Amino acid sequence: MCYFTTSEAMLTFGKIHYYNVYLSFFLPVCTQEAMADIVFLVDGSASIGLKNFQQIRDFLFSLVSNFDVAPNKVRIGMVQYSDTPRTEFTLNRYEDKQEILDYIKRLPYKTGGTNTGMGLEFLLKNHFVEEAGSRAKQQVPQIAVVITDGDSQDEVEPFAQELRQKGIKIYAIGIKDADEALLKKIATQPYDQHVYSVSDFAALQGISQNIIHELCTTVEKEGEIILPLQGKSSCLGQMLGTGITCLRIRNQNDIVLLVDSSDTIGDANFAEIQRFLRAFVDTLDIRPDKVRVGLVQYSDKPYQEFLLGEYADKADLLKKFDNIRYHKGSANTGIALDFIRENYFNQARKNVPHIAIVITDGVSGDAVEEPAQKLRMQGVITFVVKTGGANIVQLHAIANSPQEEFLFSADSHQKLQELVENLRRKACIAFFTLRQDMLCYDEKMLMLRLLSLNII
Repeated sequence: MCYFTTSEAMLTFGKIHYYNVYLSFFLPVCTQEAMADIVFLVDGSASIGLKNFQQIRDFLFSLVSNFDVAPNKVRIGMVQYSDTPRTEFTLNRYEDKQEILDYIKRLPYKTGGTNTGMGLEFLLKNHFVEEAGSRAKQQVPQIAVVITDGDSQDEVEPFAQELRQKGIKIYAIGIKDADEALLKKIATQPYDQHVYSVSDFAALQGISQNIIHELCTTVEKEGEIILPLQGKSSCLGQMLGTGITCLRIRNQNDIVLLVDSSDTIGDANFAEIQRFLRAFVDTLDIRPDKVRVGLVQYSDKPYQEFLLGEYADKADLLKKFDNIRYHKGSANTGIALDFIRENYFNQARKNVPHIAIVITDGVSGDAVEEPAQKLRMQGVITFVVKTGGANIVQLHAIANSPQEEFLFSADSHQKLQELVENLRRKACIAFFTLRQDMLCYDEKMLMLRLLSLNII
């Protein structure tokens, strides 16, 4: 599912201006567009043993094999530690994945004690720095993966905290007798996504796919897609000879569904609307810090079904759609638009997209132009899903422009399901459609790139 946000920031590097346009969408795991700096911190203490260290080599080999390693894509670094840490290679040492894989095959086993804290401090000072190839200043995700089999002989928490405060995401993988409390001191929260534990070294391969998926998802969600400008483009009156458009992936949205439940709908058609809502919401990443959904029904007056963030669990949210009651009455869409602005979007999160999706099949009994305009002035992007004989003039007043991007039509309620995928795709590029004058990109180039990613 693709999402977008209207927040923009202009960053200046020398004489070239770059505009960050924030987008969010799910991509296949570890696509070629992924960007990240990943450093592995590997326990090479005596408690591992040579045979088990080979299992760690195999595990590292599996993980690295899944990334598209290149200077402008994923960079890999590695540190081995025991009594003291040792740089195996920095982020800017290898530009070719095969060279890294060859190094992992012959990775020398260090032996010694287990000073994990010293290893974490070493990462911060010697690897997540620009001189070693870190691209933190370019907003590329910084990721540390710690692999250990036991208790640390020194303090880990202060150094792990400092890494996290610098924006470095830490995964902790514990093997055999590793202390889970120690792993939680190291890892980024939530722990269910960043802490892994296996009973023995042979079991490492069993969790490799889970970790690969989580790492790649992190890379996709936080990475950047770089789209080159074609020729000269105008940005807020400034002419740029060369440059890039940076699209930062962020799947965060506050979405309010506004559903007509007036007499003209009927019980059977209302059940079709429920199916449509359920199918659409099922494509979203429902979590408190990701996508939040609110629902309002309206007829003579609006009915608050649930607020944004009221349901943090997707399964509970989907069940709610099966149980909403059909209210009936006349259709006052204007009052309902004011209601969602005052009671939903005024309490929505800042710096995430605010999206309204209005579903109706009739003529509003009150004026819609002014309430719709107030929503747009507040930055709310409004889609309209039309069924049956809805008043097209009123719907044009409600939806954002251009109409072909924000107004959807189904011949009957039974055909609503056919709109789910199209609505998803249109939402992906809605921000570009709305704000072409604010963007530094060649539109055809951008559309081709989004098509190549199966986004539109």
